[in-house]
Amino acid sequence: MTKQQRDIEISYTPDEAPRDEKEKKKHSLSKRTSPPKKPGIKTLQQKIKEQEEILETTVTERDELKDKLLRHLAEMDNFRKRVIKEKEEYQKYVLSEFLLELLQIYDNLERALKAKTPAEKESSVLNLLVSEDEKSIVSGVEMIYKQFTDLLRKYNVVGIDALNKPFDPNLHQALSKEETEGIEEPMIIEVYQKGFLYNGKLLKPTLAKVAIPKKEEEEEDEDDWDDEETDEDEE
Repeated sequence: MTKQQRDIEISYTPDEAPRDEKEKKKHSLSKRTSPPKKPGIKTLQQKIKEQEEILETTVTERDELKDKLLRHLAEMDNFRKRVIKEKEEYQKYVLSEFLLELLQIYDNLERALKAKTPAEKESSVLNLLVSEDEKSIVSGVEMIYKQFTDLLRKYNVVGIDALNKPFDPNLHQALSKEETEGIEEPMIIEVYQKGFLYNGKLLKPTLAKVAIPKKEEEEEDEDDWDDEETDEDEE
């Protein structure tokens, strides 16, 4: 090896790399340490819009769920009230059939008291033949009748006062009719069997005889005369 070659080899140290290699290393290092690029305004606006849409959808779903919850709560409350009301109605009218059976006994007691009793024969000579035992029996029936009436009243069973009152098909049942002058509407003139209300509703209608307004003969004659005139005009 010549002296000139040795000098060139010594002057070239490992630290002195070719210029292009240093630039490559510097460029690669700058890529690693350079800060990330900031997003553009359009990208930010798009992201904000997406978040707003998500928020709007969430609010809408929340309102829908809240509305459904309130409706279900209202339905449950209405159902609870309806059940309570039906229970009260059932408790009020559960005795209806039983009370109707009892009223048959009441009717028999009333018929017995309406029959000719010693109290009604005070002015009769036959009253002298009535024994004290018979009077006691009548007094006992009257006492039972009074107790029975008080018991019905306790359970809100009230008799219908129908005699000489206008006929009401919702409360009364006409078993017979009689044309009567001087009235303008049907009237009850005789009660065959008393009617009753239970808690304000009809339990048993009143069986009665009804007087209806009598049609005047003059009106009938006028109608017949009008019919005859009509027939003559047609001829």
